[in-house]
Amino acid sequence: MDNRKDKRFLERNTAFIKSTSEGHEPVYGYGINAHTHDISLSGARICSPQYFPVGSVVRIVIELERTHQSIKVDGEIKWTRKSEEETDLHESGVEFLHSISQTLLSLIKHLYAEKNGGIPTAISH
Repeated sequence: MDNRKDKRFLERNTAFIKSTSEGHEPVYGYGINAHTHDISLSGARICSPQYFPVGSVVRIVIELERTHQSIKVDGEIKWTRKSEEETDLHESGVEFLHSISQTLLSLIKHLYAEKNGGIPTAISH
């Protein structure tokens, strides 16, 4: 059963992840290279060498391959598991915490424009 509230798109996009503190401020230091397996308006399945515990908040920069746009969004880790395909990697379900309307608009344009028949007139929350 699919628990997502929005349609998912199977896409591999390059991503860069940084852990955040309790106050959602980035923890300075290094980030982790990752990639998306799929993405929707409300979240993504992300694969990385780093384990992120459920409930943690991360800052993610995603390079949207098809439209060549870059988005920055905070997300909460909803689930995590070892990757079945790549044993040295972890998969995490991330729910986006949209605080920037431009990020949501970029995702709508990327996921729905042209390729899928145009931008929808209604979007579920």
